[in-house]
Amino acid sequence: MNHKKEMRSALITSPNAAHTPAAVSASPARWITALAATAAGAALLMLPAAWALRGRGPVALDGIETLDDAVAACRRSGLGGWELVTYAQRLVCRKFTYYSCRNLGDTPAGAFRRGMGYCAQYNLALKQLLDRLGFDARAVFSLRVRVADNPEWTMGHTWLRVRVPAGGEVRDVCAGHADNLPGRVNFTPLAPVLPGNDFVLTLLHLGLIGFAGFLEWRSLLTGRPLPGWMFQER
Repeated sequence: MNHKKEMRSALITSPNAAHTPAAVSASPARWITALAATAAGAALLMLPAAWALRGRGPVALDGIETLDDAVAACRRSGLGGWELVTYAQRLVCRKFTYYSCRNLGDTPAGAFRRGMGYCAQYNLALKQLLDRLGFDARAVFSLRVRVADNPEWTMGHTWLRVRVPAGGEVRDVCAGHADNLPGRVNFTPLAPVLPGNDFVLTLLHLGLIGFAGFLEWRSLLTGRPLPGWMFQER
């Protein structure tokens, strides 16, 4: 009888063996290891670009260096509604003097401070600015857009959709071109426009790090020039 009770006890408790402290603690450890390996790999991929950009410090535009400075400038403008959105968009566009896929380790705020970055960096910097000004701004992306001034070239793109006022009209907003206005941008999506949450945008950013990092190392090891689109003055 005691033997049968022990068997029943083992059957009841054995499914929970996976939830022992040792098993539970192993799962976070695996995640930490995976994240550390990803970070180390990304840093290695970006090493040639980081070396090439050494010494390129912050860029100030009319006394504006950081996003805090930009928020203060927007508030001093006395504008509101779509006029303020336009002012903020143009400010960010002017501040990013270089289109760059070489400083991919910078956050949007860090890229704004340096004055260089690609669409996710400058438009997410614009989003942070608009958020702090009280606007409803949401990131979206498409895996394929056609740019008006280069119709033969298609690419993925991240931009914003802004609603003014609350519950009002939604317009596309992008700091990628000096002639852009809210509701009038210089590109046309050729693939579905999807919401750009943090997880998805991080995955897309990591994918770009992999591709750009490959091009950086190929250039370093073979002497082949980098594609022009990776770093160009705007």
